[in-house]
Amino acid sequence: MDENNYEYLKKSLDYLGFGTHLNQVLHEAIRKQDISFSIGFNQRYIPSEFKSDPNRGVDQMHFELRFNRSKTGDAYFLNAMEAKLTRYNATEPIQKRFELDSRNRISALQAYKLLCGQSFRKDIFVLDLNDLQENKNKRVAVWHKLDLKVTNKDGEHPMKLFFPEYGFDLEKTFNRYPFADLQDSDKREAAIKALLFGNLISLKMVLDGKTVPVYLSADPEFKILNLYDEHMQPVKSEKIFPEIAIPQNSPLSFSAPVDKNQPELESEVKIKR
Repeated sequence: MDENNYEYLKKSLDYLGFGTHLNQVLHEAIRKQDISFSIGFNQRYIPSEFKSDPNRGVDQMHFELRFNRSKTGDAYFLNAMEAKLTRYNATEPIQKRFELDSRNRISALQAYKLLCGQSFRKDIFVLDLNDLQENKNKRVAVWHKLDLKVTNKDGEHPMKLFFPEYGFDLEKTFNRYPFADLQDSDKREAAIKALLFGNLISLKMVLDGKTVPVYLSADPEFKILNLYDEHMQPVKSEKIFPEIAIPQNSPLSFSAPVDKNQPELESEVKIKR
C-alpha cells in the first residue's frame, strides 16, 4: 500500500468535512487493492430555522464517496461524492453527484446547503485567458447554486455558476432591505459574511410598521435575498417594498428593486473534469 497516497486521501476526507471518521474504513479498502471502491457515510444536520429547538426536525444526509485506482500504479483517487438529502418535511430525497476536482471541491456541508436550495460564494480556479501561453489558472470568487427545479438527461440537478461579471453585489443588495437593529457595523458585516457562506440566517425586519423576525438567504441568480417568515413561508415582495407595484401577471420573481447599473449578462459555465 502506498502510505503517502493513504495520508493524502485522509487529508482530503478531512478537508471535505468527514474528519477522521472514515480513516480505518479507507485503510482497509485500500489494502484490498480493488480497482474501485466506495465508502458510505450518514450525517444528520439541524436545519438553521430549528437551531433554537432541534427537536422540531432533523435533515438526513447520505454520502457515497467514490474511489478509483490509478491505471499505472497503486495510488487511489477520490473522484466523486454522491450526496442524498432527505429533509425533515419531505418524503422524497434530493440527490446530486459532485465531481471532486483537486482544485475545485465541494465539501459535505456545502453539498448539504446546495441541496437545501441555498447559494454560496466560493473561490475556484479557472484558466487565465490573459496568460494562455503559460497555461496558468487564476482564483475567482464564484457563486454556486443548484437548479432544483430541473434535471438533465442523467437525472442530475445542474450546477449554476455566477461569475463576478454577472453583477450580483451581495452587500449592495442587502442594504436595500429594511432590516432593523443593524446600526452596529460588526453585526451587519457578520450577517453578510454568513450569507456569503450560504447560510440561512435570522434577522429582524420592519414589515407593515412592525418589527418581526425573518429568515433570509442569498439568491445570486435573481440578485435578491430570499426572505421567509417564522414559519418558513416566503415573504411577498409587496410587503417588503410596498412602494413598488408589480403587476399580478408579471413573470418577475425578485423581491427587491433592480439596480439598473448592474449588467444583465449571466455567466454560467460547466467545468469539465
